[in-house]
Amino acid sequence: MPVVIKPLLAQRREEALLFIQPYEAECVNLAQEILRGGDNCWCVFYTELSQAQDARDQEASQTLTLGGLFALRKKRSLFFCLPFAKYKSALDKKLCNEAQRPLAEFFESHEPFCVNGEAAGALYLKNILRHKKTPMQPSVVNKYFLLTRGAHFGLANNSVATNLKGLQDLNAGGGLRVVPATIADYDSLLPLELGYQREEVVPQSFDISDAALSAAFKRELEQGFTFALFDGQRPIAKARLAAIGKRCAMLGGVYTIPSERKKGRAAFLVSQMIQRSQAGGICGFSLYAKQQNAAALALYKSLGFEPLGEYLLVYY
Repeated sequence: MPVVIKPLLAQRREEALLFIQPYEAECVNLAQEILRGGDNCWCVFYTELSQAQDARDQEASQTLTLGGLFALRKKRSLFFCLPFAKYKSALDKKLCNEAQRPLAEFFESHEPFCVNGEAAGALYLKNILRHKKTPMQPSVVNKYFLLTRGAHFGLANNSVATNLKGLQDLNAGGGLRVVPATIADYDSLLPLELGYQREEVVPQSFDISDAALSAAFKRELEQGFTFALFDGQRPIAKARLAAIGKRCAMLGGVYTIPSERKKGRAAFLVSQMIQRSQAGGICGFSLYAKQQNAAALALYKSLGFEPLGEYLLVYY
C-alpha cells in the first residue's frame, strides 16, 4: 500500500472538506485553512491496486485514496486530520506504517514549530519528527482536554438551558455588555491578552516578548471574531473565535481579569458568543482547556461542552 504526500489541489477541496467532516470538531483550524484556499495544505494519499493482467494495466488501475490531511500555517503551526493514527482497524495499522517514511521525508524540508491537535495524531507526528534523518526533539508538550458542544447535545439539554438563563439573569444590568472587539479596543484589551498568553499559552521556558505578543493580538483584532465583556468602560473578560470551519468553530483566548473571576463572567461571555455564532450558521463548537484547570472545565460543562479526548500542543 504505497503512500504519497501531495499538495491539496483546488479541485479536491470539497472532497477534503467532506473527508474531515466527521472529525471537524477536533481539527477546526485545518478546516479553516482548507476554506481559505488550501494553499498550505497537503494530502496523505494511499494507492490501491486492482488485479491487472500486465504492468500497463496495473499502472492504469492505480487510484489515489485520501487517507489524511494536514496544513502548515505560516510554515510554523501544524494542524492535521489523521484518523488512521487512532489505530481502529487493520487498514489504519497499514497506513500508520506506510505513511511514516513519506511524512518523515516531507518534514525534512518543512519543519514545524508547533504540532497542534488531538492526542493520537499529535503523538504519531511527534514520533515521526523524532526519528527522521534530522531528528526533532520537543521542548515543551502542553496537555489539554478537548471539549465539544454540538447541536445534538447543546441547548436541548434542560440543565444547560437553565444554566444559560441563570447566567443571563446573574449578569443582567449593572452596565455589563458584550461587544465585538475592534482595533479601537486594542489598548484596553491588551493587558487581558497578555495575561491570557502568560497564564495559559506561552511556556515559561520560552523567551517571547510582550512586543511580539502585542503585535499578534493587533492582527487578531484586525481580523475580527474577538469579543469582550465590558463593565461600563472597563473590559473584564475577552474571548475569540480562534478558528471557523464549515460547520464548527473553535473558541479560544478566554480570559477574565482576576478581580472578576468566579462571578460567571467568562461563562456569560462565551454563552453570548455561542448564541450569536449559532445565529450565523455555526452548529458545533470546540475548545481545549488545561487538564488541571478544574474551574474552567466546570464552567464549560455548565455550558453544554462534553469531553471528546486529549489535545496536545507540542512545541519545538
